[in-house]
Amino acid sequence: MSTAGSIPPPVSWAQRNDLVYVIIDVECKDIEHKVTENSFTFKGINALDASKKYEVTLNFLHSVDPEKVTNKNIGRCLEFTIPKKESGPFWPTLTTDKTKLHFLKANFAKWRDESDDEDAADSKDNGMFGNFLNNQGGDWNNKFDDFNVDDDDDEEDSDDNIPSLSQTDEDDETGAEGDKQKKPAV
Repeated sequence: MSTAGSIPPPVSWAQRNDLVYVIIDVECKDIEHKVTENSFTFKGINALDASKKYEVTLNFLHSVDPEKVTNKNIGRCLEFTIPKKESGPFWPTLTTDKTKLHFLKANFAKWRDESDDEDAADSKDNGMFGNFLNNQGGDWNNKFDDFNVDDDDDEEDSDDNIPSLSQTDEDDETGAEGDKQKKPAV
């Protein structure tokens, strides 16, 4: 996996129906990478500490299309977008390794489940508002009728019953002239 004097970089990954993201989560220079149909190889030197050399080879669980790989250097990480050879079922894991790789983690910011891909294909969802904004012919003046807010309500202000914390209110409780009332001895 890595040669003497080099360590595997922190790597995160995510997938979609038709592609895999591999993110090298460290700022590097002197970068070398190679993607084949079955593997991903990365070499680089830490940009802040030249004594740290990174190297990793990941053997993909299924085939990818190395001709269409794109990458971008975001500064603090390198992001590789690797199309799957065959669009279809999600991979249960990124690599063929039977043991858990300590440097490899899921990137949930980019992750999308199989059910998410199906939902996205079925409808255009605008996040937490759903299709509320996409309703055709809806009356915008009546969109918020469920709230029953009337401008003409003369209801009592809700904070009228909250006790005051000012000094004058405390003096009113102790006596008319500010004399303290004696409390019974316990």
